[in-house]
Amino acid sequence: MIPFDMSVSIISGQTLALSARRQLAREPDTFVNRPVMTALLWMVLLYAPSAMFFFHGWSAWNSVYILKDVAVAGPPEYPAFGSGRQVWESIVIWLDCSALVGLFYASFVLGHRWIRAGNPGAIVKTCIAVAVALVVYCAITYDRSFMVRTYEGWTQLKATGIAFGDSFKWNGLSGSGFLGHQVFWANAIVMFIDFGPLVYLYIWFRRKGRALT
Repeated sequence: MIPFDMSVSIISGQTLALSARRQLAREPDTFVNRPVMTALLWMVLLYAPSAMFFFHGWSAWNSVYILKDVAVAGPPEYPAFGSGRQVWESIVIWLDCSALVGLFYASFVLGHRWIRAGNPGAIVKTCIAVAVALVVYCAITYDRSFMVRTYEGWTQLKATGIAFGDSFKWNGLSGSGFLGHQVFWANAIVMFIDFGPLVYLYIWFRRKGRALT
């Protein structure tokens, strides 16, 4: 889901910068340095591709039902894109991927600058603020964030009314709620693929930093 991916990009960029604060405190170049290039490998090789996977597989839900997908025999169809659907779909996914990488990089660079300015606490405050904003957003848009259907299916549910509790019912693979849905299990698997290396990278940066003292 795009709002979640954007939040993760910001928080992970800031958090990794904080974990590498001892290296970054000695690094005057905030745009090109070993820690940021290493961190970008995680985003480019793991997280961004997984975001592309969810965008392609569950396009309407991933875009919080801004884009209209229509269930057909093949891949999702976008009426607004006409006959050039596959080309435009690829462009939209590519732009989403690029935006996530850009957010991650900008967040790391900003964290680096705060560290150089002697204000690493700003990183913690930013991460907390972004996390709170995401929780509030998901609570307000529960009918979009936690209901997984095609756009047409979602509009039908919306017309009949979606209660807050409906979003958190465990209905299994065939249900409309996020919990137990295919996208839930896909997220569970991808979570280990993405965040396992992220945790390792965080610890690795901290160990490298301790070795400098």
